[in-house]
Amino acid sequence: MMVEFLSGAIMMGFAITALFFIRFYVRTRDSLFAIFAVSFTLLALERWMLFLTRYSQDESNAMIYLIRAFAFILITYGIVQKNRAPVVRGPT
Repeated sequence: MMVEFLSGAIMMGFAITALFFIRFYVRTRDSLFAIFAVSFTLLALERWMLFLTRYSQDESNAMIYLIRAFAFILITYGIVQKNRAPVVRGPT
Protein backbone atom coordinates (compact mmCIF):
# COMPACT_ATOMS: atom_id res chain seq x y z
CA MET A 1 0.00 0.00 0.00
CA MET A 2 2.82 2.39 0.79
CA VAL A 3 4.46 1.75 -2.59
CA GLU A 4 1.27 2.71 -4.42
CA PHE A 5 0.95 5.86 -2.32
CA LEU A 6 4.53 6.94 -3.03
CA SER A 7 4.17 6.14 -6.73
CA GLY A 8 1.04 8.28 -6.84
CA ALA A 9 2.84 11.10 -5.05
CA ILE A 10 5.68 10.95 -7.57
CA MET A 11 3.18 10.96 -10.44
CA MET A 12 1.41 13.98 -8.94
CA GLY A 13 4.76 15.74 -8.55
CA PHE A 14 5.57 15.15 -12.21
CA ALA A 15 2.14 16.43 -13.28
CA ILE A 16 2.40 19.59 -11.14
CA THR A 17 5.90 20.25 -12.45
CA ALA A 18 4.58 19.92 -16.02
CA LEU A 19 1.87 22.48 -15.23
CA PHE A 20 4.47 24.92 -13.91
CA PHE A 21 6.54 24.54 -17.07
CA ILE A 22 3.43 25.08 -19.21
CA ARG A 23 2.80 28.31 -17.32
CA PHE A 24 6.40 29.42 -17.83
CA TYR A 25 6.17 28.58 -21.54
CA VAL A 26 2.99 30.62 -21.97
CA ARG A 27 4.65 33.53 -20.24
CA THR A 28 8.01 33.46 -22.07
CA ARG A 29 7.47 31.36 -25.26
CA ASP A 30 10.83 29.71 -24.56
CA SER A 31 10.95 26.26 -26.18
CA LEU A 32 12.96 24.85 -23.26
CA PHE A 33 9.91 25.17 -21.02
CA ALA A 34 7.70 23.45 -23.60
CA ILE A 35 10.15 20.57 -23.91
CA PHE A 36 10.33 20.23 -20.12
CA ALA A 37 6.52 20.29 -19.87
CA VAL A 38 6.21 17.47 -22.41
CA SER A 39 8.95 15.49 -20.66
CA PHE A 40 7.35 15.73 -17.23
CA THR A 41 3.96 14.85 -18.70
CA LEU A 42 5.53 11.73 -20.20
CA LEU A 43 7.08 10.86 -16.83
CA ALA A 44 3.67 11.20 -15.14
CA LEU A 45 2.12 9.03 -17.86
CA GLU A 46 4.83 6.42 -17.36
CA ARG A 47 4.07 6.27 -13.63
CA TRP A 48 0.35 5.85 -14.37
CA MET A 49 1.04 3.02 -16.81
CA LEU A 50 3.28 1.28 -14.26
CA PHE A 51 0.45 1.49 -11.74
CA LEU A 52 -2.07 0.03 -14.19
CA THR A 53 0.18 -2.90 -15.14
CA ARG A 54 1.64 -3.68 -11.72
CA TYR A 55 -0.12 -7.05 -11.52
CA SER A 56 0.87 -8.13 -15.01
CA GLN A 57 3.18 -11.15 -15.08
CA ASP A 58 4.43 -10.86 -18.65
CA GLU A 59 7.57 -9.13 -19.82
CA SER A 60 5.79 -6.32 -21.68
CA ASN A 61 6.38 -3.92 -18.77
CA ALA A 62 9.87 -3.28 -20.09
CA MET A 63 8.34 -1.33 -22.98
CA ILE A 64 6.91 1.20 -20.50
CA TYR A 65 10.43 2.23 -19.53
CA LEU A 66 11.00 3.45 -23.08
CA ILE A 67 8.67 6.33 -22.22
CA ARG A 68 11.00 7.30 -19.38
CA ALA A 69 14.03 7.04 -21.64
CA PHE A 70 12.34 9.24 -24.26
CA ALA A 71 11.48 11.83 -21.59
CA PHE A 72 15.11 12.01 -20.46
CA ILE A 73 16.29 12.26 -24.06
CA LEU A 74 13.89 15.19 -24.55
CA ILE A 75 15.26 16.91 -21.43
CA THR A 76 18.81 16.45 -22.66
CA TYR A 77 17.87 17.76 -26.12
CA GLY A 78 16.23 20.85 -24.60
CA ILE A 79 19.28 21.66 -22.48
CA VAL A 80 21.68 21.17 -25.39
CA GLN A 81 19.48 23.27 -27.69
CA LYS A 82 19.30 26.08 -25.12
CA ASN A 83 23.07 26.14 -24.55
CA ARG A 84 24.11 25.99 -28.20
CA ALA A 85 25.91 29.05 -29.48
CA PRO A 86 23.79 30.98 -31.96
CA VAL A 87 24.90 30.86 -35.57
CA VAL A 88 26.38 34.20 -36.55
CA ARG A 89 26.30 34.89 -40.26
CA GLY A 90 28.57 37.38 -41.86
CA PRO A 91 27.47 40.09 -44.26
CA THR A 92 26.32 38.78 -47.61
